[in-house]
Amino acid sequence: MFHPTNIIVATALLFLSHTATADTCVAEDLTSEYKLVFEDNFDGTELDRNKWDTEYLWGPGVVINQERQYYVNEDQFGYNPFKMGNGNLSIEAIKTPFDRTQLYLTSSIYSATSAELLWRVPAAAAEYEIYRNGEYQATVSGGSYFEPQIREGIDYAYEVVALNANGNRIVTAQLTINTANRYIPSPSKPFALDLEYKVYSPGTAELFWRSPNRAGRYEIIRNGSAYKTLDGPSFTGLYESDLSPDTSYTYTVNSYDRCDELILGETITFTPNEQQNLNSEGVERLVIAVAEYSKSTAEISWNAVSGAASYDIFQDDIFVENTDARSVFMNDLVPGVDRRFRVVVLDADGNTIDETGRVINTADNSYALNRQAYLSGVITSYNSFRFLYGKVEMRARMPAGNGLWSAFWLLNAYYNQDQPEDPEIDIIEALGDRTTIAHQAYHYKTDPNGDGQFEGSKSVENQSFINDFSADFHTYAVEWSKGLIVWFVDGVEVKRVEGDIVSDEQMYVIANLAVGGWFPGPADETTPFPAKFEIDYIRVYQR
Repeated sequence: MFHPTNIIVATALLFLSHTATADTCVAEDLTSEYKLVFEDNFDGTELDRNKWDTEYLWGPGVVINQERQYYVNEDQFGYNPFKMGNGNLSIEAIKTPFDRTQLYLTSSIYSATSAELLWRVPAAAAEYEIYRNGEYQATVSGGSYFEPQIREGIDYAYEVVALNANGNRIVTAQLTINTANRYIPSPSKPFALDLEYKVYSPGTAELFWRSPNRAGRYEIIRNGSAYKTLDGPSFTGLYESDLSPDTSYTYTVNSYDRCDELILGETITFTPNEQQNLNSEGVERLVIAVAEYSKSTAEISWNAVSGAASYDIFQDDIFVENTDARSVFMNDLVPGVDRRFRVVVLDADGNTIDETGRVINTADNSYALNRQAYLSGVITSYNSFRFLYGKVEMRARMPAGNGLWSAFWLLNAYYNQDQPEDPEIDIIEALGDRTTIAHQAYHYKTDPNGDGQFEGSKSVENQSFINDFSADFHTYAVEWSKGLIVWFVDGVEVKRVEGDIVSDEQMYVIANLAVGGWFPGPADETTPFPAKFEIDYIRVYQR
């Protein structure tokens, strides 16, 4: 279905209560019969969130392949694309319900010093006044405003005021831009924890690492002795508040998967007091950094400032605390709701040296409503069921219409990480303007020059002809075992792949309805909405 590259989104993984096993830890027994290990017959009244996530591994709403839909996560915009009834799940795509009285202000960040405000043109708007931090900047006539010179790491509060032909205000919208929030591509390299640390005071420090996608727990060793066990995959750091300033600390972080296999480990050494003295010289201006760990958790931290003795912390203009530490962790964020922080630097006499703010919002609803013409849905078993080898089957009816792209597929559970082939098995891809063709494919990465970097890609693709997939339900299945993948449509084999190219990386199940993109082309005025991808059941069997 998709071949995204260079997409890195900080996502905390959660253990959910479910009957299926999260990871397969026992090799298949080819002498045994298939047994049902995961299923959903969609007999309830709402989607079972213990079985299905509604976002990709790399984050909610990620737009790739030039697609025009935004995948709705947990009833954003008041729309639920997952309809249940008559024993079926219907994943439905609709036209984005734009309100012509609103601006839907969003932004594109191009560099450390440049960004652009973008908005939809409301009815009766003739021109727009732009304000930054309360000061008038310009009057423009289009749906955008380019800002070529702003400072990296600083929040800028913008307001766009829409005026009618008589100069009267119609509607206003506010948005905070910080160019530190831009996507910065990183060069390809072997997967690592990237273990780092920050010292906040002579007795406090924090370790940070990059969580492997298949992490199950972390074993922490401090100065040669077993120290702590962090159960669960969501941990990306360890805060230490009782350190001795002049003691050297050596930490080893070992990451294990849910099958109790060591993934990798890294070691780091530091002395709090030496690092604190190094940092205490500070710089002249305060800059706040943000680390988002999940939809509800994040952390702000900031650099030392010359002459700083303490920091006043404000949340949404309410004083919270005075501290000599340089970070604040929060676990009660609400996606789509701004949380505004202000940090004030104070000297020893309580005088203000500098201050700046930062806005955190773990879901940018304005982006979807501004940029994407359609809303749709995706379900994945990433957190509830990941497996190695088995038979996967779906009975479904997929929609007809230009630009509609239904898919049922498997994606490796360690995308862009320590298992390098990143395989993908497309069980069925259905293009709405070609309703008698079922597309099957196997995609995987290669190491063309043998340097250990899997940067090449290969695909095995197939087309099989069926009765109209939009007129009735059909079954689509794949059997995947060591060295072999076999595809079936209505119980009839249509394609197989054999040999060493067949990967042994664990995978999980995905079903989605996309609109537009390079494969199906755009939707048009003939495309019926709501478009419905109807699923009778999804089942996984293993030996």
